[in-house]
Amino acid sequence: MMQKDNFISISENFPALVIEFAFYGFIGWLYETVLTTAVLGHFTDRGMLHLPICPIYGFCSLALIFILGKIKSVPAIFILGTLLTTAAELTASYFLEIFTDERLWDYDDWAFNFQGRIALGSSIIFGTLCVILIKFLHPLAVKICGKISGKNLKIIAFALLILIIGDFLWVIL
Repeated sequence: MMQKDNFISISENFPALVIEFAFYGFIGWLYETVLTTAVLGHFTDRGMLHLPICPIYGFCSLALIFILGKIKSVPAIFILGTLLTTAAELTASYFLEIFTDERLWDYDDWAFNFQGRIALGSSIIFGTLCVILIKFLHPLAVKICGKISGKNLKIIAFALLILIIGDFLWVIL
């Protein structure tokens, strides 16, 4: 992905953003599914789509890269990432409950929770994931996308975009 000082320029390389969105959405699906499967003791698909992608992780990861991408300090990334992801999780819990008529997660059994919507433990996990995203995953994604020719990058991005939009429409219609 084309960058200036590790800062995303959306207009410079939309295909790479689509690929990164899918990559981070898959990582989020994997995280959610593995964690929930381990806790419940049986396989639990945590995605709302048929594809193994959690769109909220794709969108939030790109937003976090945009906001935190220039920050070099790991403690600053952790603190700001923790605050931002906790606010996003709280906001998302209200919106998703309104639109789905169900609570998609519940931290009532976690220490230091607020209405079961957010908890200190999950906030620390997400802050840590922000550091991993900014310091490791994003640079890896940039490197991988940089090795794919422009034409192939566009083909892959177009295919992913069609699959994700098609899957989303299939789910909501």
